Parts: sequence; C-alpha cells; structure tokens
Amino acid sequence: MHCIFNNGGKKMKCILASYLDLYDKDAAGNRNAKNFGNQNNILDNIKKYVKKYDNFLFVASNEFNNEATDVYANVTFESFDLTLPFNNYYILDSRTEDMIDELLEKADLIFLCGGHLPTQNTFFNNIKLRDKIKNTSAFIIGGSAGAMNMADNVYCIPELEGESIDPNFKRDLIGLGLTNINVLPHYDIFKDVILDNKKFVEEIVLPDTYERKVYGLNNGSYILIDDKNYLYGNAYLLKNGKIEKINGENEFKII
Repeated sequence: MHCIFNNGGKKMKCILASYLDLYDKDAAGNRNAKNFGNQNNILDNIKKYVKKYDNFLFVASNEFNNEATDVYANVTFESFDLTLPFNNYYILDSRTEDMIDELLEKADLIFLCGGHLPTQNTFFNNIKLRDKIKNTSAFIIGGSAGAMNMADNVYCIPELEGESIDPNFKRDLIGLGLTNINVLPHYDIFKDVILDNKKFVEEIVLPDTYERKVYGLNNGSYILIDDKNYLYGNAYLLKNGKIEKINGENEFKII
C-alpha cells in the first residue's frame, strides 16, 4: 500500500517532509517568517498538487497547548503568505475539534505540523483523524512528527530523556494510514545526538531496523507519494542494522 484511498476511490497525494524552511530565529528567539523556497523542487511539487488556494488547514501536534500552536501556526501562515498564499487559514486543535468534518471537507491543503510524536499521535487518535482524513480531497503535507504519524504503523522514536530506556515507551503506534513508509526526519541533526548516554542513530534507532526499514531524511529532503513514492534530496536507508546513503541533494528517485 502506498497511500490510502478517499471515498471517491482516488489515491490521496501526500508529502512526508523533514521540515519546511518556514522561519529564521533572531537573537531574542523570535521566529521571523520567510519564503520557504524551492529546495529539491518542493514548491514546484506543492503547486502541482494543490488545485486551489482557498483554505489551508494547520493540524496541531498538541491539542491543548493552544498558545504554542498559535505561535507555530501563525509563522507557518505568514511563510505561506510569502511563498504560496491562501485565502483562509484554519487551525485544528481542541478549540475546533467539533468542526473537524467541516474543516477537512473544505481544506485545499492540510499541514500536519511537527512536535512530540506520541503526543500528536494521541491527539490524532482522539479525534479519529485516521478515518476522517479519508474524506478529504486536499493535498497533505506532514512535517517532522506530522510526517512520521502519516504511516499506517508508526515508528515512534524516543526523543526525550528517559524515553529510550523506559520499558513502557511504545515504539509502534497506529498512524493515519496514508503510507507504509517510516521516516526519520532531521537525520543530519539526529546522527550527532546523544540520548540517555547512547548514540541516537547507532544505538537506539539501528537496532529497531531489523524489524522495519526507516528512511533518514535530512532537513530539506522529502518523499512525495502519488502513484509511486518519489524521494527528493539527501536521504539514507536504515535497514537490518546498516546505513546506506541512497540519494543526494537535487536528486530524486523512485523508492
């Protein structure tokens, strides 16, 4: 299975992105929106699949942390206004859950934002997004955790101190069923991370790749799902305890 079908029997089109380069931070830590550009042809691909620019739906990673959601949503909206403007922008979180059917139905682009993966997964399951998202005709972009939660069976990586050694931490979760692909976003950053005194990639992630394969995506890289799966930008295949670079910057391939 590459991608789920909507009610009309048509395959949904999706992007699994490590991130979109939406903003810069100033010395005070403020996020200043910018044009996110066309790295590895991502803007060209979004334009190809978005049919109209009426309604943009930002789906939160934490349904109750409304203040943080507004910060990230607003800078996302500002960046799209600079790059690919929409007429209306909406947020799906605890404040708008009762409008979910309407928001999904009228959306032209759905952006599943990043954040803490298990927290976002819980939110998605609470609002039954796996079933409801099948009714949309929108193009869907997942960034970071949002991309990871698009999988049918989500590979949930430990991110916070203590998670990798917690026997109750679940590394397999039920996702949105938009793809069977598991990704590790921000690979260029994670490869140098130490978590719970262990090398993140070599000692935490790689042992799990005997049970699944994972695509490590550098920032700026992504997978486009249409009739086939298209990989753009620097990426690595983590499989059977080994790492192989499989794509480079400004390159794309079918996977």
